[in-house]
Amino acid sequence: MGDRSSKKNTEIPSKEELIKASVQVRQKLTIGRWVTHLSYGAILVLISWLNFLPADSSIKLWIVKVIPLLIFIPGFLQQKYRTYSWLCFAILPYFIWITPLVMARGDWSDWTMIVLIVILFIAAMMTSRWMQQQSHLDWQISNTPSN
Repeated sequence: MGDRSSKKNTEIPSKEELIKASVQVRQKLTIGRWVTHLSYGAILVLISWLNFLPADSSIKLWIVKVIPLLIFIPGFLQQKYRTYSWLCFAILPYFIWITPLVMARGDWSDWTMIVLIVILFIAAMMTSRWMQQQSHLDWQISNTPSN
């Protein structure tokens, strides 16, 4: 009961420690945004290319596939963490749609799509988390007195 290791450390971090943590989170955030945006763009290109490749391609089908993804662009431009969180939910139907195709026919495009979806999911999830951490650290830094 009197074990010191079970007690939480309640010391407030110094401003220097917060700034160091902020730099680390900002580096992760930069990488996360790049990976998210690149995989997002690659998915849009692949969906478009596969839709218009056959001679009997349909604009209506392409619109149904792409519009749910395009609605996230304003949130990316405004750099809102909720956009990245919601993107994780929005790509789940694409994962459900492509998984049976991977198991049935196993084309390179199906495998590529599933890999891109998994990368996008993980990158968007982590980017959202890092954006929240960055926001909290910025608040802590601005409200911590200098020593």
